[in-house]
Amino acid sequence: MKFEFRLERLKDLKKILEDNARLELGKKSKQRQLVEDEIKQISNKIDTFSDEFTKEVKDTISITKLSNMIEYKNHLNEQLSQLHLVLHEKLQEEEIARQNYLKAKNEKDILQKLKDKRFDEFKIQEKRANIKELDEIARLNHQPREENYE
Repeated sequence: MKFEFRLERLKDLKKILEDNARLELGKKSKQRQLVEDEIKQISNKIDTFSDEFTKEVKDTISITKLSNMIEYKNHLNEQLSQLHLVLHEKLQEEEIARQNYLKAKNEKDILQKLKDKRFDEFKIQEKRANIKELDEIARLNHQPREENYE
């Protein structure tokens, strides 16, 4: 007799859903990482620009150049603020993807445990059937035979 788990197709589907959720979580993590890298780049630009700005202010500088530099620094700060908002959004998306992955993994694990339990029960039933069959064979072999004495 062969073991057959009636929910095997459902378990396979749950495995596929888990894999898809894991891939989605990976994508969201990568997107978050890209935004964090962009924030680091903008922060480095701001730091570099601040150093340049300080050097320029020490020397004589035209009003136009000064206003352009201030506008540029404000622009960089605005970009940084926007990136922080995007980062916050990406973190939320990543958390949702993580929850979806954990849910899919949990559902798949539940079905796997059920399959394992049913397989253990199947093995026990198989052993019982084998023992019963051996007992029957032993009983038939040791049963006194009736012989006709005539």
